[in-house]
Amino acid sequence: MSADGLPMNLGSASLRGWRVLPHEWAFGGFLGLTALRLALHAGFADWHTLAFAALTLGCVVGVVISGPGPSPLAWRLRLLWYPCAMGLAFYTLGTAVPLLGVAPADALLGWLDQTLLGFTPAVALADLHWPWLTDLMVAAYLFFFYILIFGPGWYCVHDLARFRTCFVGLFTTYSLGFLGYTLLPAGGPHLSMAQLPPLAGGWLTQTMLPVVNHGSNGVDVFPSIHCAASLYLLAFDYRYYRRRYWWLLLPCIALWISTVYLRYHYVVDLLGGVVIAGVGGWVASRYARSALAAEIDATR
Repeated sequence: MSADGLPMNLGSASLRGWRVLPHEWAFGGFLGLTALRLALHAGFADWHTLAFAALTLGCVVGVVISGPGPSPLAWRLRLLWYPCAMGLAFYTLGTAVPLLGVAPADALLGWLDQTLLGFTPAVALADLHWPWLTDLMVAAYLFFFYILIFGPGWYCVHDLARFRTCFVGLFTTYSLGFLGYTLLPAGGPHLSMAQLPPLAGGWLTQTMLPVVNHGSNGVDVFPSIHCAASLYLLAFDYRYYRRRYWWLLLPCIALWISTVYLRYHYVVDLLGGVVIAGVGGWVASRYARSALAAEIDATR
């Protein structure tokens, strides 16, 4: 523990002079753990194992190459490695998770929804779809990519210290979300309840829904990162960019509703997303007040 009561990796300590941020431990740890699990189940020579090992190594290389006192450009490049690693890990998980021998969790998640709510939302909403509303929900669902890119992007351009803090929480959240994918893999109601009538929609639904379906890795349901990441970024804006928070509040609420309406998530997935967003927010807040953050911010 540091003098201010923070864990050593959130406080003033660094690893042999290298300032390692909390999300680098968290996301790098997830990648390394997954590589180890794959090695035990699929073998060390399996390409999934090698891919996750390479991504883990990439996290280490990013810290080493940037050096003990990174320039602003080096910091930005080091931080931006994580969206790249996240994307590569996301699509690799689609074929990696089945190798781990974990049973699909759709039945469990559906049962939890039924137990918590007394009904299954996908079934209850099956007769309440209107084409204009489905198009609106598709637009709301796609809004996720706006907030995911332009939310942190503003801080990347305008405020490096806030950008670091933002990524500390965001990729801590992602590490927990991806871990959930490997422990409770599920395809979502649109796959597990394929007997339901298809969603009626206009041109936006007909154009974009197949694209969204194709972009899934097939295990990306619990917890809902669509909920978690957008909630985390919205809360981050509430603290640091209040005006934008009010602009994004209603679109984010529509986004969360759309995940259930479009049958991509169970309600319990959203609850899981709230939990991991809370953890990410807590880690970011602790980091922002830590001696490590003060030490880094003082150098540039």
